[in-house]
Amino acid sequence: MPSKQKASDPVTHLIGGAVSGFCACVFVQPLDLIKTRLQQQQQAHLAFIKQGGQAGLTIAPLESTIWKTVFGIVKEGSVLSLWRGTVPTIVRNVPGAAMYFTVLNESRTLLARRKINGVERADTVSGTSALPKLSNTENLVAGGASRAAIGFVMMPATVIKVRYESNLYNYNSMSGAFMSIFRTEGIRGLWAGFGATAMRDAPLAGLYVLFYEQCKTKLGALKATSAYFDVSTPTIHMVSGIAAGFLSTTLTHPFDMLKTRMQLKPTEYKNVFQGARKVLMEEGAIGFLDGIFVRTIRKSIHSAISWTVYEEVVRWHLARKADNLA
Repeated sequence: MPSKQKASDPVTHLIGGAVSGFCACVFVQPLDLIKTRLQQQQQAHLAFIKQGGQAGLTIAPLESTIWKTVFGIVKEGSVLSLWRGTVPTIVRNVPGAAMYFTVLNESRTLLARRKINGVERADTVSGTSALPKLSNTENLVAGGASRAAIGFVMMPATVIKVRYESNLYNYNSMSGAFMSIFRTEGIRGLWAGFGATAMRDAPLAGLYVLFYEQCKTKLGALKATSAYFDVSTPTIHMVSGIAAGFLSTTLTHPFDMLKTRMQLKPTEYKNVFQGARKVLMEEGAIGFLDGIFVRTIRKSIHSAISWTVYEEVVRWHLARKADNLA
């Protein structure tokens, strides 16, 4: 079928993923930086309270609000300081998004071609999506497996990005950050926090694809049956992206919090289980929600932009190819 062939064209999805990754990371970089700083400030405050308590001091809680964090970052230089770490983010996100969307599409295409009870599927391409049409379980597996594989490949860039955004390290360049990590922590330092990252990213990506496709299907059906819901396809993609991003991010946030701490302070948070135990003992269950507000907003916006841009680039590319063949 032509639709199958188009959906599985790897170059189309590689280009769409790269463009979407670039647009999304530039737009939401300030939120990513703020999230890292808020989590870092929370750790510093808890350490301060612990030291003061041991010395018998009574310490009033310090407030680490979003606005104070923003003003503090701007004071370091200018408004452009909010985009600190954009270069390593682009280095990580653009090839990462390109590879992820390509691998995801190939995985879903293979799953879509599977026979069910020995019978070929009648409909393997969704009318509102650039991706093949799958069951909920297949969406969950394809999204999670693709993200875990790409996450492992891109992990060194992720570690460098997180530390470059933090003011705990005085890195002047990406190469300097790489050499510093390699000298002090060895090759394993470049994969610091991968366990927590995989435990976060695999379920996050799987749940995201599941929620995203379900939301698009519901909104597409509503558009087809209701005269009052006459919205464009990009709008459906954007709304679906925000909803899926909010739900999947909220459910997987504790792993993101652990991942960030393991990358910022690998000597204190040595692995997922030790880190989780440390957070629970020192901060209680509420500690696992540290930074959830900023991350939820950031991830919802990032996902909506990246998936909308990706689907539109793929649709435009396929339409252009179709016109050239006509």
